[in-house]
Amino acid sequence: MANKNISMAVIRRLPKYYRYLGDLLSKDIQRISSKELSDIIGFTASQIRQDLNNFGGFGQQGYGYNIEDLHTEIGKILGLDKSYSAVLIG
Repeated sequence: MANKNISMAVIRRLPKYYRYLGDLLSKDIQRISSKELSDIIGFTASQIRQDLNNFGGFGQQGYGYNIEDLHTEIGKILGLDKSYSAVLIG
């Protein structure tokens, strides 16, 4: 993945995937197909599969995506698994 050029359009869609997957997790939904995710998010199922394939294979044909795993991996891609120090002055 380090040498692959990912389009900015894909990068901009990742937070939306992350947010919706988090909502599904809070409803105790464990698995989802690209078609079901498409109905929720509004992107085509094909676009979702293409976007996620930029970062490796997350789903299985006939099974769909494990929501918890996908949410975790997208969080890592977005850098949400890291801690940052900050100072607020004012």
